Amino acid sequence: MVATVTAHAADTAAIPTLAFQTLNEWRDDGQQPFSLPTDVVAGVNGNLYVVDGGNNRIVAVDSTGVAAFAFGGSGQGDGELDGPVGIGVDGSGRVHVADRGNRRIQVFSEDGTYLYPVPLFVDNAKIEPVDVAVNKEGTELFVTAADRHEVIVFDWKGNVLRRWGGRGEEPGQFFHPATIEISADMVYVVDVLNARVQCFYPDGRVVRVFGKRGAGPGTLFRPKGIAIDTSGRVFISDSYFGVIQAFEKSGKFLYALGAADKPDQFQAPVGMTAVEGDIAVVEMLGGTLKRLQLGAPQ
Repeated sequence: MVATVTAHAADTAAIPTLAFQTLNEWRDDGQQPFSLPTDVVAGVNGNLYVVDGGNNRIVAVDSTGVAAFAFGGSGQGDGELDGPVGIGVDGSGRVHVADRGNRRIQVFSEDGTYLYPVPLFVDNAKIEPVDVAVNKEGTELFVTAADRHEVIVFDWKGNVLRRWGGRGEEPGQFFHPATIEISADMVYVVDVLNARVQCFYPDGRVVRVFGKRGAGPGTLFRPKGIAIDTSGRVFISDSYFGVIQAFEKSGKFLYALGAADKPDQFQAPVGMTAVEGDIAVVEMLGGTLKRLQLGAPQ
């Protein structure tokens, strides 16, 4: 049975909020500013890897807070990128990049060395990957294909293992799926134009659907990023309203990030990742990566 959880807009004075502190903020790698960054992932080595889409590169921020190196560059060759959007890391630290313009996943070592491509053919045609999440073994790549409104699971050679979705509004269907996240034995997919998040078992069975189109607490309008912390809280960014909200893994709304009764406004927050109890988020219009230290609910 699919559980559907909705929340209705409430008076803004009653919005529960979660205090936070911005520990670090990056706008460049010391030489070149970020341009339309879209996603970030935490590596096993402590690095944060930022998809700097406008510059067709990945920027690695190390555990000391230094933008240490970048890799990629514009092009169609091995290790080159064209409009990268999403990113994922497996348990061995390999960095998987959704190279949307080149219609492939490219895999790099944690130091940015190019390793191999994963071709993405479905029904004898290449798909456009928006995001990729990888199991710990690196053997299953969960890819969102917004042009097909599907989640497609590939092996590291590009063979299709399973797929689900299709355009629609029913549970299990999508209207431009974007960010995908794996947590424990669940797969979370941000279903952007349906203004919701869907939760699946890894075989594609729907567990629950939560979120409702709206402008109040617990509702979503243009969800883009998702991060799941060690306690199971699900953080969702809304790029249109510039807010980040937290939900229980059951889908129940908890709070928005901000001062008492007032959510903070981010500049088109998109991709997020949980890192050592904190949340890292990229602001697409702000051209920034921020690491947020979470406080206590207010």
